[in-house]
Amino acid sequence: MDEENKKNSNTPPEENDWVDQLLREVEAENLEETAAQSEATDKNEQVSAPSAPVNRQEYSSPKRKQTPATPEKPPQKEPDEEEEPPRRRPKRVRVKRKGKLYTLLYLAVALGACGIAAVFCLNAVRDVLAISKPDQAVTVTIPEDATAKEIGEILQQDGIIQYPWVFEMVARFENYVTFEPGTHILNSNMDYMTLMKSMQKQEEVRETVRVTIPEGLTAAEMAKILDENGVCDENDFLLTLENTNFEFDYADEIPDDAEIYCHLEGYLFPDTYEFYKDDTALNVITRMLDNFDNRITPDIRAAITQSGMTFHEVITLASIIQGEAPDEENMAKVSAVYQNRLNNPAEYPLLQADPTRKYANEQILADLGDEGQMMATAYNTYESEGLPPGPINNPGLAAIKAAVFPSTEMEGYYYFCSDLKTREFFYAKTLDEHNANLVKAHLR
Repeated sequence: MDEENKKNSNTPPEENDWVDQLLREVEAENLEETAAQSEATDKNEQVSAPSAPVNRQEYSSPKRKQTPATPEKPPQKEPDEEEEPPRRRPKRVRVKRKGKLYTLLYLAVALGACGIAAVFCLNAVRDVLAISKPDQAVTVTIPEDATAKEIGEILQQDGIIQYPWVFEMVARFENYVTFEPGTHILNSNMDYMTLMKSMQKQEEVRETVRVTIPEGLTAAEMAKILDENGVCDENDFLLTLENTNFEFDYADEIPDDAEIYCHLEGYLFPDTYEFYKDDTALNVITRMLDNFDNRITPDIRAAITQSGMTFHEVITLASIIQGEAPDEENMAKVSAVYQNRLNNPAEYPLLQADPTRKYANEQILADLGDEGQMMATAYNTYESEGLPPGPINNPGLAAIKAAVFPSTEMEGYYYFCSDLKTREFFYAKTLDEHNANLVKAHLR
């Protein structure tokens, strides 16, 4: 036993070190808790009695000499060491987002305003210079002593310009103060300067020429006569006729058909006119179309409505009648024959009108060549059924009346022919009678 005690007493100290280590850690934790509680107590005392600070002395263990507590001096900074600025508390994220939102809104509004201003300026310039504006003839009436502002408003109402105040500004800048009162024929594709010049009073007396346009002429034949009389250029007349939108009541009656060779063929009223020399094609055409509009009376319009045909079909039939008959009596009879055929398409699908074949060959094919073959076929009533797509000439008032007031004595007649020398007409109900009439008319 003694030997065992000796052995225990001789046990190396390293085996008990872990116990001592554990005790030291527990003691250290107790000391830290005591210090934390003491610090919390000191803070509570300072908060509860800030106006009466108490001098405290630090106590050391009884074995150590007590010394008065002295405040610790802050560490001295080196002269070259810059003092760090105090850190500011960062702003709320919500405030920053709000500021960015207002900035974005401001930029959006500013850019939008600039965009609107740019679009307006672009549109104003396009309007002043008449860029990409359609060819539309408009008749404008200017009252006496009208100002540039009033004229600008009139032009806006008639659809020629968009910005009357810009027109007034340009007129002042260009020193256009007075304008000629009365009726002016303008085009919506005219720029502001051209519009102003067109409405100025003519200081010089313009030379005029009297021109007679016979019934039954084509637009091309009319253009040649006008050119020969010094009224306007032939090519300019045809180009303006085809590319300009003329505003008349009957203009909407013309179908938008690609097979129509000349859309205003048939509506240029043949008459005797007093034209200015070296006039514009726009003025000349407008006068002729206006004359046509005035000649179609309400009675004729009512008869067209009762005829069962459209306005365009009546003018087309009238042009064929104009090309066939020389007088009103035969016009009414020829009209009755063609309408008998139109009303009986099962037996007579083809009108077989000679003027339509002539127009197809001498006008369309001569102008367009092989490219106009389909169009020429549509106009040739020996090849296509019913009426052609459009008029083949410009008929007079007698032919138009004959188209809506056919002769009532021609029931059952489907054929006619005429002697080319004497202009005598022969009418027949059957093909045999017609063949006999061809001999009488010296056509066989």
